Amino acid sequence: MDARLVGYWSESEVHPGSTEYTELGFRPDGTGWQYWSSWSTAFVVHRFTWEGTASRLLIRLGMILDGTWSLAGERTDHRIERREHLDTELTLSCTLAPGPRLRLARPLDEMLGGTEFLAVPGGGTDPTLA
Repeated sequence: MDARLVGYWSESEVHPGSTEYTELGFRPDGTGWQYWSSWSTAFVVHRFTWEGTASRLLIRLGMILDGTWSLAGERTDHRIERREHLDTELTLSCTLAPGPRLRLARPLDEMLGGTEFLAVPGGGTDPTLA
């Protein structure tokens, strides 16, 4: 595994002010997630395992969760309305450029995913684990 991929990556850093965005998390243990969220209060999380380098990723999607989010003061709550187990393997070409900036050749999910992300120091967590 390429340790430079480990961390939290956000599309919102590339497109500030967008009404929807995608974020990726790559943990050093080979697990991760993709979080898609919209101002409409909809969200989707794909949980996966991963391995790869800065030029090629092997992703195995294991679960998809979706629902709605709401604000509770300064905290964002996520209400899971659907949970589905998956067993889908994807191989993605990618590049890691200075910034650092991660570019995927295609999104993890054609309908919901981004392809260009900036690293977010300190990162975040899968919001559906809380």
